[in-house]
Amino acid sequence: MRKKFLVKKIFNGYSFIRDNVLVVEDGIILGTQNGIDIGKDEIIDRRDFILSPGFVDKHTHGIGGVDFFDTTENDLKTIQNYYFKHGVTTILPTIVSAPFENIYKLARAIKEAKKDPNFKLNIPGIFLEGPFINPAKKGAHDERFLQMPTVEKLEELISNCEEKIIDIALAPELLDNPNKFISKAIEHKINISLGHTESSFEQAAKAHTLGAKNIVHLFNAMPQLHHRQNSITTYALLNDIKVELICDLIHLSPEIIKLTYKLKGAENIILISDSIAATDLSDGEYSLGSLRVKVENGICKLADGTIAGSTLTIDKAVKNLVKIGIRLEDALMAATYNPSKLFSLECATIKEGFRADFVLMDEDLNVKEVYVGGELVYKA
Repeated sequence: MRKKFLVKKIFNGYSFIRDNVLVVEDGIILGTQNGIDIGKDEIIDRRDFILSPGFVDKHTHGIGGVDFFDTTENDLKTIQNYYFKHGVTTILPTIVSAPFENIYKLARAIKEAKKDPNFKLNIPGIFLEGPFINPAKKGAHDERFLQMPTVEKLEELISNCEEKIIDIALAPELLDNPNKFISKAIEHKINISLGHTESSFEQAAKAHTLGAKNIVHLFNAMPQLHHRQNSITTYALLNDIKVELICDLIHLSPEIIKLTYKLKGAENIILISDSIAATDLSDGEYSLGSLRVKVENGICKLADGTIAGSTLTIDKAVKNLVKIGIRLEDALMAATYNPSKLFSLECATIKEGFRADFVLMDEDLNVKEVYVGGELVYKA
């Protein structure tokens, strides 16, 4: 049956629109309209709520006690509700530098979970945050598992992974032949995200020209801005390349976030959580990959004080942006349309023919209901 969701206002992925009714049939968006007409359609009256596409978290290492470094089919089925609770309907499970077998195990778990009709979380592919990163900027990665990027290793990963690798973090200064490696990734429809790097301005520019489209958690695990020594960070701010931001107000100050918005524009910013297994749980001892992490007051650190991911969620990131003065439309775009567009996904936008994955929020941006394929999967 066709469903019509009457809401206070609709954010379509890039702006609020005049229409206040979303029309859904068989899990797919048919369109929007202004007001309810007379008919036999099922009417869902949520006129006090804001409707937005479901959030996308393209960089998340886990939640609810599960780390994608070592996960099972049942783990994935368990944690999908943690993501729904925060309005997230699409994720790229992100794995830190790991033995290749751990990557293959994650892929098998995703493949098996997708066979269950009750598994609703949208997983279009995997994000490998390692192993092709610079040891000098490894952050919370185990140096034992870092590798030099070669086409042969990339092909080994692609041929043995039972789920699609959709994104790979790369320190471009490590490449002997940037054109060969990046071209091979693009041939397999894998995005290249530049990060955990000591890249120069020129090296970043070359990788971007060859097809890299994104910067991994801008400002973190890369050279800092310097008034005489340009780097990938300067390049990212000045050029038309997408940048991830961890807006927990721990990784980045409010002023740096606002500066980035001013220089980049909302269309080039992607909100990520960089969440670890400790997310939505109490403070204590946890793991990120093979490394031990201590969480105090929600802040995650290794024994040496290195920040190790976060306990942020995307709904909280949106609230944080609004709190520091970013327009709600821009915050929502960074959580929905922008990451979806990066991977050409048919979700995270209110558009005819796209998946009917959306979140209903109150005026304080609290998640009240979440729908996947037009079906309720979470209610506060």
